Amino acid sequence: MVLKIEGMGCMHCVAKVTKAMEALGANVIKCEIGTCEIEGVDDVDKIRDAVEGVGFELISAE
Repeated sequence: MVLKIEGMGCMHCVAKVTKAMEALGANVIKCEIGTCEIEGVDDVDKIRDAVEGVGFELISAE
């Protein structure tokens, strides 16, 4: 699943999102500024809560 995330501006932001996804039990394939590709978690509500919990906005999850 590819997540489009608004508000990520640096590698520190990338690290925060990566840690949040790993805390959900997701396998992070690739995380960059503005996007994060994960496997293993399909609950968009949980993903959105985790992204918002570290200060960003989930735009889409496909």
